[in-house]
Amino acid sequence: MKTINLLTIFNCLLVTPAVAGGFDILGQPNDALFEAGRYVEFGLGLASPNVEGQITAAGPPFASRDTAPTLPFYTGAFKADFNEEFSGAVIVDNPYGRKLEYDGGPLSGLSGKVESIAITGLLRYKFTDRFSVYGGPRLQRMGGNTDISVFVGGVPAGFGNVTFDDSWAVGYVVGAAFEIPEAHVRAAVTYNSAIDYDFDTSGAYEGTTQVETPQSVNIELQAPISHSTLLFATVRWAEWSEHTINPPGYPLGSLTHFNDTTTYMLGVAQMFSEKWSGFTSLTYEPSTEVSAEGPLDATDGLWGPTLGAIYTKDQTKMTVAVSYFQFGDASGSFGDFTDNDLISAAVKVGYSF
Repeated sequence: MKTINLLTIFNCLLVTPAVAGGFDILGQPNDALFEAGRYVEFGLGLASPNVEGQITAAGPPFASRDTAPTLPFYTGAFKADFNEEFSGAVIVDNPYGRKLEYDGGPLSGLSGKVESIAITGLLRYKFTDRFSVYGGPRLQRMGGNTDISVFVGGVPAGFGNVTFDDSWAVGYVVGAAFEIPEAHVRAAVTYNSAIDYDFDTSGAYEGTTQVETPQSVNIELQAPISHSTLLFATVRWAEWSEHTINPPGYPLGSLTHFNDTTTYMLGVAQMFSEKWSGFTSLTYEPSTEVSAEGPLDATDGLWGPTLGAIYTKDQTKMTVAVSYFQFGDASGSFGDFTDNDLISAAVKVGYSF
């Protein structure tokens, strides 16, 4: 069997779909920056969560049914080398998102969503073939809407919709990598800055809502364990405790009550032939002891496997991956949510030229 560069296998692996702590979707990947030569890719996927429980905050307890509709997501990237030392990439993705719908019980008809898109420009400089640094700006748009309680004279008076107008804001990314190219070894650390928004807010509550998406740190490691087998691991920490959504005049405080999250992934990739490779991984995010004080606090932690396959032909490679995650339970004044899970799938196509 022909020996290939195992780096190309690893760069495909981060198509792995994941809906993790807070509003995280894919964890802000930047693997396209490490592709060889000029490279373009596009990926898309669907995450289908099942989130239901006993709602206790709206009178007599009732079963919520599934409150989490299918969530689509996508990624795209272009990377090029400028010379032997400098390279750059533009990455487009959906870093954050959630959907919420109630179709049964006293809350029937209520819904909410969070949507985002980010455009990240990265410039990489190689000091040597082993040490490099990279960084650049991230332009990020977010917006959404939700149905929440309306109060008159301090007394609940039904529900109303609040809209947070789409808004652009800027953050930044910095990182460093150590590689041993001939041994297919790489370790990288990336810092993603917090991004602050002032959302124009309309509907049941009007004014300006200040929201911060969290700062985070991604650590990625790969190392071969044979000529055709690669071990890989990632760790992501995100400061979700600083993320609050408190519409102006809303008396119940933040709509979210997240704590900081740390998500771990460990996996192995195996080359079976010149064209076919496969990988499997296990993702684990420990409980943060969050209390279910609102509908967006219905899960706490997760764990589960991912299976994927990679097909390579000439300059083209296609990666497909399917994940199953079991969510951790959450209980609080809003309700009790247990035995919830998620199935997600994604495909990514890359082309080198």
